Amino acid sequence: MQENLIFDDDTIAKMITCPKEFKSRPREPMSVNKNISQRFSVFAADTGIEFSVFVTHSQMFPQDFSIGLMLQDYLLFRVNGFHGTTRRGFYSAEHHARPHTHTLTMDDIEAGRKAKPSLITDTSGDYVDLATARLYFFRHCGIMGYEKYFHDSQQLSMFD
Repeated sequence: MQENLIFDDDTIAKMITCPKEFKSRPREPMSVNKNISQRFSVFAADTGIEFSVFVTHSQMFPQDFSIGLMLQDYLLFRVNGFHGTTRRGFYSAEHHARPHTHTLTMDDIEAGRKAKPSLITDTSGDYVDLATARLYFFRHCGIMGYEKYFHDSQQLSMFD
């Protein structure tokens, strides 16, 4: 069972960054509860392990987005834009005011937070919107061939 593959933080990091590929075209995004959502699978190039990917953003506030990599019900890595408010109020969590990522740790798993990764990294300057965040996510997560399906994820460097 794939669940036994996660046993330390190094393994989690390798699962996030290992080369992955598409086996089929991702489904088109769809509207769900005032959000635009897209889900698809990618597979580890060397082991064939299946990962789920989700891309969700608010219809009203496109800067409020989330892109995640899952292994079964473990949320390994999530990229977020500015999401401002939470149930506890406006910017109740400081990291919501800027682009950031969440990475799963063994402490999260041991505390029963397998879908709520706690390691937060400020990614200000790494991406500014959904298109550049998707590019950041695909590259960080080792997802190959994304250009075939996500044409807006082709970012030029300042040297191109």
